[in-house]
Amino acid sequence: MDDHLSRLETKVHETIERLQTLRRENAALEQRAADLEQSVNDLRQERDRLQTRLAETSAAAAQIEEYEEKRRIIEQKVGSLLEKLEAMG
Repeated sequence: MDDHLSRLETKVHETIERLQTLRRENAALEQRAADLEQSVNDLRQERDRLQTRLAETSAAAAQIEEYEEKRRIIEQKVGSLLEKLEAMG
């Protein structure tokens, strides 16, 4: 009988220790999950910021391209006018 009680007591202590270990692991995992959620939120904010910046940069690049095209047209017209002036005189 004492042997059974001793074995039962040992099993109860092992179970309690295992339960405590699992609770610590669970707390650590919950903290890790919270940290990862924060990282995801930070990355989403950074992605949104970069997408905004990309849109702004794309708009600026389109405007620069438009100005470059206008500059080419002006250069061609000035060149044509210079040729005409040189031909006249």
